[in-house]
Amino acid sequence: MTNKTKTTNKVDQLETEIIGLKVRIARLEKFILDMPDPSSYIQDLNENEIIEEAKKVIDQYDRVSASLLQRRLSIGYAKASRLMDILENKGLVAPSDGSSNPREVYRQTDEQNKKD
Repeated sequence: MTNKTKTTNKVDQLETEIIGLKVRIARLEKFILDMPDPSSYIQDLNENEIIEEAKKVIDQYDRVSASLLQRRLSIGYAKASRLMDILENKGLVAPSDGSSNPREVYRQTDEQNKKD
């Protein structure tokens, strides 16, 4: 085989690979365009509303955990964990003791409820 034949074969191989990559790119573009809009399946609650919902949940219990909030509010662990931190900062639940144990719920007086 001559060098010219080897070069031609290599060029043909590369052209075939380029065509294959273009087909893959077209498929990926179609896949991305066909993806549903996240707003169509994500519950549309703003942060204040979900905090209010979490307050209603914790009022029913003496001890709460991120897992409880997940189940009662139908949210993921990350959001439930962040809610626990927010509730702790608002003084509604005890700080974490470093374990996965549920946290104590602090009861508010009527006067404190009016402020929030």
